[in-house]
Parts: sequence; structure tokens; C-alpha cells
Amino acid sequence: MRTTVARTLPSITPTLRTMEVSKYTVKDLLLNESFQRWVLNPDGDGRSMWESWQHLHPGHFELLEEARTILLQLRDRVEQEIDADEHEVWNRLKQGLDEDEEKTLPCLTQPVHKS
Repeated sequence: MRTTVARTLPSITPTLRTMEVSKYTVKDLLLNESFQRWVLNPDGDGRSMWESWQHLHPGHFELLEEARTILLQLRDRVEQEIDADEHEVWNRLKQGLDEDEEKTLPCLTQPVHKS
């Protein structure tokens, strides 16, 4: 079983604390590392801060949910790609081992001569 590690995207927008709440966009939330950690690891440190933010800004619930949904979909898509790549690597490795086994078997059947 593979352990999922929450990764964050680099933040290139101003922090949410320095922006007016009315100007927040989905993109601002998606690029905010604290928001990413909260969505990808809801039991983590940012939980109480983001839950408080929701209560203080109920008019931004839809914005928050849209950004949350996009981030979770992106995470799922990335994990699917990783799983597919991992599966392909294992198949190639197995195929290579099978080919190596076919090449080495004749050597194992030849008698060994002792001097």
C-alpha cells in the first residue's frame, strides 16, 4: 500500500491575509499553501484557521468549495497518473526479468566441469 504525501504547489500570489476578502479568487485559494495543506490534510495544523475563516466569511463558501473540489480532483488525477506509471514500470521490469531468465536458463543446464 502506497503512502500518500500531501504536496503543495508553489505559492506565487500574495498571502490571503494581505488581500481584501472580497477580492479572493479560486486561483488565489488554489495557490495558497495553507489552503492546500488544509484540503489535502484536513486533520493538520491549518484546520482550525480555515474552519474559522469559513465562519467569518460565509459569503465565500461557494468559492472555497469550488477551489477545494478542484484541488481534490487534481490530486486524484495526479495519483492516477502515478499509479499508471508505477504499473507500467513494474510491467517493464517483469518483462525484462522474464527475458533475462530465458537468456540465462541455457547456462544453468550446461554441466559444470571441475578441474
